[in-house]
Amino acid sequence: MLEIEIRPAEEKDYKETENIARQAFYRDDRIAEIGVGCTEPYMLHMLRKEVGIKELDFVAYVDGKAVGQIIYSHSHIRRPDGSLVDTLNFGPLSVLPEFQKMGVGSALMRYSMKRAKELGYGAILFFGHPEYYPRFGFVQASKYGIETEWQADTPAFMAIELKEGYLKDVTGIYLEAPVYDEEITKLPSMEYEKEFAGQNGEQGGH
Repeated sequence: MLEIEIRPAEEKDYKETENIARQAFYRDDRIAEIGVGCTEPYMLHMLRKEVGIKELDFVAYVDGKAVGQIIYSHSHIRRPDGSLVDTLNFGPLSVLPEFQKMGVGSALMRYSMKRAKELGYGAILFFGHPEYYPRFGFVQASKYGIETEWQADTPAFMAIELKEGYLKDVTGIYLEAPVYDEEITKLPSMEYEKEFAGQNGEQGGH
């Protein structure tokens, strides 16, 4: 079993962790589809500049080598009366391909969720792989009466309460930062890709 150390991300870690995100998510077929192999490095860069939560930005190390990262941001549920309920979103969660399926992603999830709870946050909502995240307690968000802006009842839209009862009777529309919208980020991601010229991407991630 790996000995995994998790630390808060510092500015000196930013470019390295963006490259971890690139290696984790890069796919050649995405170039033909949207013009860039992945949007996650630019997403991570902009989250840190705009809406990412510094206290919930972590790097995982194995033998002194950075092998994974996770970051959280503020999100909201807009109730029918227009009022907002504060929630968290997270992502990207990235692990170097050669360290995937070795417990790094799980360690980052459990550590960061624990810290988020300690910091007083009430719930996490996000879009991810429904076959992976239920192991951490996530359920389909529609079970709480929460919908996406396009009212899609999809298993990929998941939620978890960090405070018991926090989402009780909280119906409404989920709002996340625009940086998570691929249509918004694909063009600047194409430009940002130049930051990684000469580095090979590999498929992976969560």
